[in-house]
Amino acid sequence: MSSEPKTLSITAVRVYPFDTRETGGRTVAYAEIEIADALLLRGIRILESEKQGLFIGFPSQRARRERFVDLVVPLNRDVRKQIREAVVEEYKRMTGWEPSRKKDRKG
Repeated sequence: MSSEPKTLSITAVRVYPFDTRETGGRTVAYAEIEIADALLLRGIRILESEKQGLFIGFPSQRARRERFVDLVVPLNRDVRKQIREAVVEEYKRMTGWEPSRKKDRKG
């Protein structure tokens, strides 16, 4: 097997702000990417956590009861990283995102 990094030709990234933080959620936007001007991948969630900062979630579907199954699964780290970086950078560019600074809640 080749150890060369795998890459995608991401030809477009579109971000749609959808902030759920005020209601206790972590989703800040949804995104879609075009791959090689041939495939459109929708439903990528952009999330924010205090410890991890921005990260993405791939589209998923409820399978049974409360279990969710991923509908899109990158098969290697390089492709996952490339998609994450493209989506997060476009979100930052669009919004001027800076890490949240929550106040210390100690009594």
